[in-house]
Amino acid sequence: MQTSTTTANATIDMPEIAEALARLERGLRAVGSERVGLDEAAGRICAEALAARLDAPPFAVAAMDGYALRWAEAGALMDCTGVVRAGDPIGPPLASGTCRRIFTGAPIPPQADTVVVQELTEAVGERVRILPGAAPHRHIRAAGSNFCLGAPVTRPGMRLRARDIGLVAAAGYAEIRVHRRPRVAVLSTGNELSRAFAEGPGAQILDANRPALKALVRAWGGVPLDLGIAPDDSAALSVSLSRVLATEGIDLLVTSGGASVGDFDLLSPALAGLGFEPAFRKVRMRPGKATLFGHLGPLPVLGLPGNAVAALVSALLFLRPAMARLSGTEWAESSPERAVLATALPATGPRTTFLRGQLGRDEQGAPTFSVMGEQDNAMLSELALADALAVRPADAPPAAPGDAVAVLRFDLSPGF
Repeated sequence: MQTSTTTANATIDMPEIAEALARLERGLRAVGSERVGLDEAAGRICAEALAARLDAPPFAVAAMDGYALRWAEAGALMDCTGVVRAGDPIGPPLASGTCRRIFTGAPIPPQADTVVVQELTEAVGERVRILPGAAPHRHIRAAGSNFCLGAPVTRPGMRLRARDIGLVAAAGYAEIRVHRRPRVAVLSTGNELSRAFAEGPGAQILDANRPALKALVRAWGGVPLDLGIAPDDSAALSVSLSRVLATEGIDLLVTSGGASVGDFDLLSPALAGLGFEPAFRKVRMRPGKATLFGHLGPLPVLGLPGNAVAALVSALLFLRPAMARLSGTEWAESSPERAVLATALPATGPRTTFLRGQLGRDEQGAPTFSVMGEQDNAMLSELALADALAVRPADAPPAAPGDAVAVLRFDLSPGF
């Protein structure tokens, strides 16, 4: 019985990454929605299914500049009986033996079945001759050929791009319902941290995590709320957490630091004292082991490590999909790609390991990965120079140049 309980507690405390992500997903729901004008909709997550309010085009129109005519009469000289431009009303039917000058987007005259481009016509006085090379039933866009009344235009969960917004506008809408941007409170912990550089002597450790995490919240569609730095003091930390819990409109609390097991890692005890319900307390990964997730009352809490590299690697793996879930879009779990090692990699320990490095190309154009020499969890400068992470399974043997390796590309995570 004791063994079973111990095993269960270990599973809760430190699951594998996939299991931790599954628990994170189950613990988050999309935030509410709001209606915005199309000028404000770019990049937002659609919260409704829209259907076209009209046919587009509403009537047959010319696809090229030229002459509208009956193809059956194209072998003879034809009288040109007027001009029709885009925006003109549909004119009278074509009389027998006539054509009409027409421009792109203009309504096709009744009885016309072809537009001959102007390059394949010849003026003969006031008349028009059709030249060889013209073909029947060309250069006419049928009514509804773009989309028809009632055609689906958007679906919930899609991120609205410029071309989507153009389609929404063409379908008859000036506004659209989108998920509001998640409001994410960001808190750093640690007596050693300084908020800003100060002139003069004295040691300084500047808080890099909070600015970086706020930047990621913005890049991934949220609104960051800066909670500053909480000291390594149980009472002060509990007060800070209580204030967050009492503040309306916060969708996620993200902390960095204090989640490990050192004497001054006080986040977990402070959360527990306020009734925190953990989904996991650690993750079987390196760096980023000291990552936790759970709920403080109704408020989801994602706790990240204090070391800068560990915090940002954990953010890539957990904060990004959390933002997607809150935003109402598809679950955005990072998917590794394959590359060929340009440098050797050491054996790994009992956790999934992420190694910073740079991508390249071999002589055949295949992607390569070169590991960086410094892998210390606090060395943010090396992470800034990297453009990918090698993903190594737990207990993996050493890998040699030429071996395949899974990599997470940073360019596929905008803002990272």
